[in-house]
Amino acid sequence: MQLATIPEGHGFSSNCGVFRPSRIAIRPESILRLQGYKDLEKVRPAIREAAESVARRAEELIVPEIHYRRVAIGPVAEGVLVLENGVKFSCAAFERHLADARAVVVAIATMGARLDDEVIASMDRMGRFEPLDALFLETCGWLGIEQTTKQFSDFLRALVRPHGERVSCRMAPGYSYRVDGRETPWALEEQRQIFQVFSGIDLPVRLLESCAMLPKMSRTGIFGLAPVS
Repeated sequence: MQLATIPEGHGFSSNCGVFRPSRIAIRPESILRLQGYKDLEKVRPAIREAAESVARRAEELIVPEIHYRRVAIGPVAEGVLVLENGVKFSCAAFERHLADARAVVVAIATMGARLDDEVIASMDRMGRFEPLDALFLETCGWLGIEQTTKQFSDFLRALVRPHGERVSCRMAPGYSYRVDGRETPWALEEQRQIFQVFSGIDLPVRLLESCAMLPKMSRTGIFGLAPVS
């Protein structure tokens, strides 16, 4: 895991960095549960063996990392979040989740290209369980992303806590948030602004015209940093 040296002031050795988590552990049971197998005792041996095999392969293929940048922000007003570098985001849920924030950490996470390549290869092969392998490999990717995001959140909290800051929940384009009993979306198209924050940086993730990403097993997000009350 990358641990930054904490300087005076804001808890970051620079406003930009790369986080690489400790080992990502993929459990076959987690794969099966996400695929709807509620009673694991009733899973056919061949299916269980496939999950076990894929879990081992995925642990070797996944190369998780998160590129992140801390950016100061102005007050959120009328659902508009303005970063000090001029990038703007718009979502009515910002005032609920980022009202006290004085900065955000913008993050782009990926499990790397090797997992994507293996999913495609599994779809192309004619082995009996290859389509199942592809499905299970994709499931491993999202399990890896969840673990990586959790470790990054813990990393941020540990980094800023000594400096009197707390970390909000992750928000991201393409998700919806409940505000006053209504679902409030953050438009997926604002992925483009997420990538603008990293202008000039060689990222391992590419944004497509559709605002999907390559490698597919990638995600973005922002975390608010606010003073501890």
